[in-house]
Formats: sequence, structure tokens, C-alpha cells
Amino acid sequence: MTGTFDSMSGQEGDHVEGTAKAAPLHPALAKVFEALDRSGFPWLLLRGQDDLAQPQGDVDILVSEDMLPRLDGLLREAGVHRVVAPGHGSHRFYFSFDPGQDAWVKIDVVSQVAFGRAQQWPTPLAASCLRRRARQGSLWLPDENDQAWLELLHLLLDKDEIPCGRAEAALFAAAVATVKNPVAMFLEEVAGPRTAAWLVDWVRAGNPSDLPEYAARLRDHWTRKAPARARLRRGTNKVLRLVSPVLKDRCAKGMMMAVMGPDGAGKTSLLQGVGVGFPVPAKYVYMGMWAAGPWDNWLHRVPGGRTGQKVLRLLRGGVMARYQFLRGRLVLLDRVAYDALLPGSIDNTVGGRLTRNLAFALAPVPEVLLVLDAPGEVMFARKGEHSVDVLETWRKAYLELAEQLPGSKVLDASAPQEQVRRLATDIAWRCFIGDHSPSASKKALTERGANVAEQQAGVTELLL
Repeated sequence: MTGTFDSMSGQEGDHVEGTAKAAPLHPALAKVFEALDRSGFPWLLLRGQDDLAQPQGDVDILVSEDMLPRLDGLLREAGVHRVVAPGHGSHRFYFSFDPGQDAWVKIDVVSQVAFGRAQQWPTPLAASCLRRRARQGSLWLPDENDQAWLELLHLLLDKDEIPCGRAEAALFAAAVATVKNPVAMFLEEVAGPRTAAWLVDWVRAGNPSDLPEYAARLRDHWTRKAPARARLRRGTNKVLRLVSPVLKDRCAKGMMMAVMGPDGAGKTSLLQGVGVGFPVPAKYVYMGMWAAGPWDNWLHRVPGGRTGQKVLRLLRGGVMARYQFLRGRLVLLDRVAYDALLPGSIDNTVGGRLTRNLAFALAPVPEVLLVLDAPGEVMFARKGEHSVDVLETWRKAYLELAEQLPGSKVLDASAPQEQVRRLATDIAWRCFIGDHSPSASKKALTERGANVAEQQAGVTELLL
């Protein structure tokens, strides 16, 4: 039935569809939908209403442009946080990590209906789609006919194909779509009369081999409608994606996370696992000074050779880590300069003291420092290096060092690796969003600076 205006649920023209049993929602999504309802502005779920309990991909939402000034704060209060990504048109990306389900929830919010991989073909359809939306349980969905056409154009213009998993959805959309729909009529304005009818007939015929050719023709029609604008928009978005780290503010830059622990504690596996699925690209950087190399025997015979090798490794690792940080990435540091404080790691000669001081001068200070703790026999069983007694000695040394490094966190590395990775990912994400929340950015930077300064002060005290 036709609804009346309600500041808490919609605008005049909204439709409410019965009281069907609500589909199960992931708790993070339930909070987001409630927050959007409370905003008083219209919104709708573009697609994927059957995959909301444990969403495997993006959750696509269309909102009114009037909501944009409040959107970041609104969703932050609901527990999801924006990752700035210039060059994606009106798309805004929000994330939440659920350690219980070991899953990322990614929400893709748009305020325009635009097509193309670079959103180079904008349309004026957003406002009318929001006016015709329909309520279903706790969700606002597009009008069924709108949804059918948006799905078909999404597959045709954004994906270039109908994947096997989407074939049934495409057939259903073609069965529902009618040529009298406003989206279909706009399509015919762009691509010519009877384009909508031809597209529906073609999908119903179920001949996907013709899709790439037809999609290319349709894209060509769309570009010819406004060639300069389409090419400029596509080129601009591509450039913005390339230079996006330069455009982000200080709070949107990367983050450094380091892991310490004896051999066999699981440092490399943990860091690589944390990087998988993280909302920003991750880069692994090995910072160890003592790794074996092919030139070791020769360098031992050259005065200062080993010291020079360590300095070069520190310089290379430090430059790489800082470069990736400035690119807005999650930098995963395997070992850190603090290893130089372990008993017996560096002798007290002039070369040893120089190496140790250079380590702290050249190596970056991580925002997150994890120390992996496991019994010596567990580490020996994993890697088979050194001996149980040696590993146990190192274990105790790392724990003593962790007590003296402010901000470090000790993780039980004898637990199942997946459990350790979930905990480490949650720690990294919490630090990341603390530094990236706009309303808390100044406080977060102050805390970050204080944490780094505290670590450096603690190290200076240890050196003295």
C-alpha cells in the first residue's frame, strides 16, 4: 500500500510489503539498518537481501545525497568505519570485523546510480528509485521492477558477464522487468528505441555467449551520448585511485604492525594471515638483521662487513616500511629493532654498539607490537630449529623485553593458529579505526604520538 511521510522510515511514495518473516541479519548490519532508519532520510538495499546473515561480498546500499554530511558519523556510531578510497565515484566503503565469525563485513554505500567499472556512466535514477522503494521486514528494497533492471544493467555494464552463480538471478530479473519502467525508459533514451525489450528477450533466451559483444555495443552507445564527460570521468577516477594516498589526510595513512618472538612462534604465518581480507592493502616487510645470506662467509673476513650488511638491511627495511606506510597500506613488520635489546643479540664492541644505535635510528616504530609466546617444545615441534632449551631461554627473554616496551601485547602462540590470527586481526583493526575515525582523529593521533614517544623513551632507558 502507499505510505504517508514518516521522518523515521521514508517519504511519500514508499510502499510497505506485508509482514513477511524477516530474513536473518548479521548483528553489524542490523545496527547499520537501524541507524539509517533513524536518520530520517531514504535509503535502500540495492541487492543481496538473501545473503545478510553472513555476507560473503559487499552489501550495496543506496542513500539520499542529503544523508552524506552525516553518513560517516552515523555509521561509525553503528560500529562500521569508513576506509577512504578516492576514485570510486559516489562509492563509500565501510568495514567491520567480527572475530567470532572470523569475517569482514563490507558495506558499499552510493548516493548515485552509476554504471561502469570507473562509474563513468552516471544516471539521474537514484532519487526516483528511492521514491519507489518498498519495505520488507527491516529492509528497504527497490521496487521489484527497478531492482530487476538495476540487476541486469549491473551485470551488463559493470561485470561484462553473467556468472554461473548469477544466471538464475538474471533470468528472474528478465522475467520481472517491463519496458514501461523508468529505468528501462532511461536505457532507451541512451541506447535507442526497443533496447530494453531486446535486452529482456536476449536474457530470457539464455544465450550468454553473445553477452560480451552486446555489452560492448551498449557501453559504446552510453559513451557516445556524452563522450567527453564519460572519458573525463573514467580518466579522473583512474588517476584518483592511483594517487589516492597523496589525497588522504594524515589520519587516513597506513599503519605499522610488528610481531616479535623466537623462531617457531609463528610470526610469518600470523602476519600473512592478518593481511588477508584487511580493508587496506597489506605489505609484508622482513626487518631481521641476522638472517643468513650467501655472502656471510665472505663478509666475516672483511672488517666491518657484517656491520655494514646489518645496516644495509635496516636501511632497506626501514625505507620500504615507510614507503608502504605513506601509500596507505598496512605494513606488517616481521621482527623489529627491539630484537637488538635481547641478551647476546649484539656484542658490546664498537661495531655492536653502532649497529644497535643505527637499528633504532633507521627502523620505524610500529603502532601495534605483538609478542608471541609459546613453550620451547611447541616452537621446536613447529620448525625443528635450535633446541627446546635455547628456545625456552629466548622465550623468557622476549617476555622480559615485552614488559619493558610500553604498548606491547603478548599473545599465546601455543593456541590454534586461526585463533591467534583472529585476535591479532581484531587488535590491528581496532587500532586502525581508532586512528581513522574523523571525530576522534586528533585524540587518536595524540595517543599514537604518545605511544610512539613512550616506546622510544623506554628503549632509550634500556640502552642507557
